[in-house]
Amino acid sequence: MYSTDDTIVAIATPVGHGGIGIVRLSGPQALDIACSVLHRKKPLQARHATLARAFQSRDSDSSAIDQVLATYFKSPASYTGEDVVEFSAHGSPIVLERIVTAAIDTGARLAEPG
Repeated sequence: MYSTDDTIVAIATPVGHGGIGIVRLSGPQALDIACSVLHRKKPLQARHATLARAFQSRDSDSSAIDQVLATYFKSPASYTGEDVVEFSAHGSPIVLERIVTAAIDTGARLAEPG
C-alpha cells in the first residue's frame, strides 16, 4: 500500500504529441530528488525556471539524459498543494521515461492513475 507522504513522479503531458514534455515530481522529497537528478548541490529557487541537465543516476560519471528547464513550486502554492518540481524536456518518449526512471532511482515512486 502506498502512503500519501510518498513523493510521486509521472509524465504530465501527452507523450509524443509535442516538442516539449513535462515530468512532474510531487511530494515532500520533490526538491531533494530533483536536485539529485540534476546533480545540484544548491537547491532550486521557488517559481524560477533553471536551465540544467538531467542525469541517469547520482554517480558523478553518469551521462546526461537531456537539457531541461526545472521549475520548483513550493507548497502550498503548487498544482497539487505539495512541493512540486517540473522538468520541461524534449518531448521524446524515451527522454521523458529516462527522467522518470532517474527520479524513481533517487527515491520517488511512479504515480498511480487518478
